[in-house]
Amino acid sequence: MSNEPEYKDANPNTENLGNKGRTAILFVAGGLALFVLTFVSARIRPVGLGIGSFTFISGLTMLVRRKQFFYKPGLIVAGCGFLLLLANPRFGIVAGFANYFLVVASIGLFIFGLAKAIKLAWDVQK
Repeated sequence: MSNEPEYKDANPNTENLGNKGRTAILFVAGGLALFVLTFVSARIRPVGLGIGSFTFISGLTMLVRRKQFFYKPGLIVAGCGFLLLLANPRFGIVAGFANYFLVVASIGLFIFGLAKAIKLAWDVQK
């Protein structure tokens, strides 16, 4: 054991790369999962109702836990579950808007995740 100074990263932009990478992966995976869930729930009604109710209940339980890091994801999951439930019984124009918002949200999550991944690659290269 010598008295060497503790290693410190020379580039302060690369300190949180692990968190940034995890966020990018979660956005891309969330977008893909939401797109698949929307597609499956629109094609097969009983499975869609099950998926929608499970997602909605999961989001509500995340909100009930009252932990700070569960609030935003719980709100998003509960909202997506509610829209999945609205999209299934085919309530006329409401179902069309629910499917539209779910597809737009899934594409938005995917694109946002890709943008975060590109920014992460840019930060690593600096």
